[in-house]
Amino acid sequence: MSFAVTDAVFDPRTIPESYILLRDTKKLPFGMAFLDIEGTARSLSARTPALICENDCVIVTGKSLLNAFDRLEVAEFSARSIIESVGLGPIVHIGDQDIADIDVAFKL
Repeated sequence: MSFAVTDAVFDPRTIPESYILLRDTKKLPFGMAFLDIEGTARSLSARTPALICENDCVIVTGKSLLNAFDRLEVAEFSARSIIESVGLGPIVHIGDQDIADIDVAFKL
C-alpha cells in the first residue's frame, strides 16, 4: 500500500521472481476499481497481472487462486525490499537485455 498512497513507482524488475510473476505492474487512478469495473478488468492481462489502485488496493489475477496468492505475496515482499533498500543506495534494476533473456527463457 505504500506505493498506492505515494507517487513512488513500483518497478518489479528487482529480482527475476518479481519480474516473472508481476511483469508490468501498473497504477490506476483512485476510484477506477469501483467506478470503471470493466476498464479495470481490461487493464489486467498476462503482461499486466497486477494493478496498484491509488489510495485503495492492489488487485492481482492468476491462472488459479494459488497463482494469484503467489503474485500478491511476491508483490508485498518486493515492495518491502524496495522500501528497505533505499537506505543502502539506489536500486539497480534488471537490465533490458536481461529482461529479454528472461522473457525467452520462461516463454513470457
